[in-house]
Amino acid sequence: MNMTSYESIKSSIVLDFEEYIEEEGLNVAQVSAKTLEEDWRIVNDSLFTKTLYFVSITIESLKYKEIADFIYSKLESYLKITNFEEHIDKYDIDKLLQDIQICKQLINNKSEYTIRETSDSTKSRVEYILGLKAD
Repeated sequence: MNMTSYESIKSSIVLDFEEYIEEEGLNVAQVSAKTLEEDWRIVNDSLFTKTLYFVSITIESLKYKEIADFIYSKLESYLKITNFEEHIDKYDIDKLLQDIQICKQLINNKSEYTIRETSDSTKSRVEYILGLKAD
């Protein structure tokens, strides 16, 4: 299976949230940071994968009625993207564009969730992870 395909990334993020929140007791911000850190090579592979991670993490987070501040602060820029790399499967792009629309609807209902504040060290760590270059 292609680890950078829409389906594999979406499934991985859903499983991360289920496992880390329900089994390990982590909160949404901790799961978001842990997912980005564990999957940094895939996250940083392309604009498509980075956008898919941010949108998918947001959708999963909002199921728990909160979102990490470091996701929320960067989300708007990813919600504006409509063009991705040429080598990405058209089906995957179409699915991501649908998710972007869903994400926009969910994030606009501010009364339905809270923004979980995180420490400066967490924000710095995530920023560092997002700046790493995938091989």
